[in-house]
Amino acid sequence: MAKDTKTINVHPDNEVPAINFFRNFGWELFSNQEVKTSSSHLKESMWTDDIVQVTRTEHYIKLTFQRDTSIPNYSRLTRLEDEYNAVKSPEKPRKLGWGITIALTVFLVFMLVFAIGSRGDAPVLAIPMAVIGLAAVIGVRVKRIQSYRKRLDEYNDAERVEVEKKQKILSECQELIS
Repeated sequence: MAKDTKTINVHPDNEVPAINFFRNFGWELFSNQEVKTSSSHLKESMWTDDIVQVTRTEHYIKLTFQRDTSIPNYSRLTRLEDEYNAVKSPEKPRKLGWGITIALTVFLVFMLVFAIGSRGDAPVLAIPMAVIGLAAVIGVRVKRIQSYRKRLDEYNDAERVEVEKKQKILSECQELIS
């Protein structure tokens, strides 16, 4: 009787959900082992001449699963598991930064105030340039916000599709195991 074996490490809080999840694909818990490790070493402080002790700790549960290769629907379960793992999570769009927009706006407002307060021909050129610059900064920012919202909507749609695909696969697995 041949068996597949799979070992994973999970956070202690995720032990039961992980066991329940892998049962969907015909895996049975073979063993679980709590692992707590701690290692310490001395290190010179980056800011002072002091020697400090650095301690690194790990705490996880090592789960080992087995699946009998002769169970009913074995090949279909393995294909469904591969399909499930192949469903890619969409990448969430990065939030928009305000740094460049603020810097350009401050510069253009400063240029506008300077132009208004100066005498001679400077205001004649500087005021329209500052107004055009501010309009351009606002226009670019509005366009970036619209683009971000579109990408966020696409992300939310893709995430919904991902969840639906995974739930469909899990439902089919439940039918095969029952």
